[in-house]
Amino acid sequence: MRHHNHRCAEAQRTSKHACSSRPHRGFMARWILTNSLVAGVLALIWLILRSGTKPSRFAYPCQRAAISAAMLAFGAPVVSTVLAARRQVARGLRTPLGVAFAAAGLVVALGAWSYMSWAAEYQGPGLDPPVGYRADVFHVANCRQDPIDDNFVGLDNLITLMGQNGLKFYKSSNPSPVGGPDGIIAADDVVVIKINYQWSERGGTNTDVLRGLIRRIVDHPDTFTGEVIVGENTQFVPLSTFDRPDNNAQDHGQSPYDVVADFQAAGYDVSESVWTMIRSVLVDEYSAGDMNDGYVRYDYDALVQGRVSYPKFRSASGTYVSLRDGVWDPVSETYDNERLTFINLPVFKSHSIYGITACVKHHMGTVTGALSTNSHSAIRYGILGAMLGEIGMADLNILDAVWILARPGYGPSCSYANATRRDELVASVDVVAADLWAVTNIMVPAYIENGFSSWLAADPDDPSSIFRQYLDNSMDRILAAGHEATNDLTQVDAYTWSGASDHGDYDGSGAVDLPDFAQFDDCMAGPNAPPGPTGPVTVEDCLSTFDFDGDGDVD
Repeated sequence: MRHHNHRCAEAQRTSKHACSSRPHRGFMARWILTNSLVAGVLALIWLILRSGTKPSRFAYPCQRAAISAAMLAFGAPVVSTVLAARRQVARGLRTPLGVAFAAAGLVVALGAWSYMSWAAEYQGPGLDPPVGYRADVFHVANCRQDPIDDNFVGLDNLITLMGQNGLKFYKSSNPSPVGGPDGIIAADDVVVIKINYQWSERGGTNTDVLRGLIRRIVDHPDTFTGEVIVGENTQFVPLSTFDRPDNNAQDHGQSPYDVVADFQAAGYDVSESVWTMIRSVLVDEYSAGDMNDGYVRYDYDALVQGRVSYPKFRSASGTYVSLRDGVWDPVSETYDNERLTFINLPVFKSHSIYGITACVKHHMGTVTGALSTNSHSAIRYGILGAMLGEIGMADLNILDAVWILARPGYGPSCSYANATRRDELVASVDVVAADLWAVTNIMVPAYIENGFSSWLAADPDDPSSIFRQYLDNSMDRILAAGHEATNDLTQVDAYTWSGASDHGDYDGSGAVDLPDFAQFDDCMAGPNAPPGPTGPVTVEDCLSTFDFDGDGDVD
């Protein structure tokens, strides 16, 4: 203290302000430091609120100005931290408040750098959809709520809609409105239906839809001699059979097990295969001499940050199924991939991590999360698309949107109370197009109707949203494997059928079925020709029921 007073006295002989100005300069430095930090925090908060997870917005003039303001403002505290750390050793940490401000600036600066690095990490898909490619999406609205015996009317209408627009449900040499040589399911096929049953209540696939789908399969017009297998890996939920009391159906007690048991009792070859029981069993293919049930696992792929996997198993009827290679014949030691039909039947939900669970995300129950695959964490990087690239795309995706979870940030579990009734179904061969179309046209409107105004993680229009990241990366892997898919809605042709319409339902049964098709054949005369009714049916009856496009003929 004596040395300080001596220096002040000496200074006063040359300038009367030399000593008194020193505290003033210290105050100004602290004032600038404090306000710099406050300005930087405010700029960063505005940047985060304005940009969210959309790195593309960083190119906007206002965002760029905010970045500059934040970085310049935080620059002073960062430099001060370094200087203060050096000087405080000599000064005995004489100004702890200044050091605290500087340290806070350093923390916020590091946080800003971390946020912008994270938000800018995603660069979008690496591959573009094929030029000229068109994806068909089929949509049924206003599905009848109560099933009719085994039939789910909305699904019957969906199959009719598909057939009207070129996608035949049945593979048959006898052409019909729903069948033809290029159809999906042959009479002797082994049909694997992948459901969602990891979660109870509305979190699992609607079993009324499942029952209706199996009914349509076993009602094959060429007489079904094949096999239907209901499969699912519930991962960490330890189920030995698909049976619990709280299910997604009009009758909450109707489980997938009950549906399977009813068809078995009627004499059909229908069974369940619980892949959860084999999720930790590492196996090789049948062609390599391994006849055990389990999961085939690929080597680690750094591109998707995980290991692709898929199940192989023996059904209750003794059929050996490889989800990649097809039906294995142990006598001839050959695969028949043509006989294996794979139908993906997910339920539509929001997801607390990935934004959306739909057709792509549903395949988390096809792969295994065990065996060091890192499957769940690798979804973001496209591992489910890589799996589809290896085993082949599902022959048909049917998205169950009868009851959906439309609450951003919730899911994938869904209680009865949190579910929203939509009574809709979506089908497509293109798993990516189906998801993007359904989120845009079903989920987002449901969010709005439920009172939500923000759904960043599930934003279908934002390529940096978590949903779009995993969807686009999955599409990359699908395209790289030589399959077709699109994330461009301008490449999607969507066809909609309203269940409220009686078009096609001639007998008024509530479903468009084979008796209706028979009457359609009687009325159909071709383009620009008058209908050819028979019996009591009039021209007016034909036109009112079967003139779908309203052009005055039945064609």
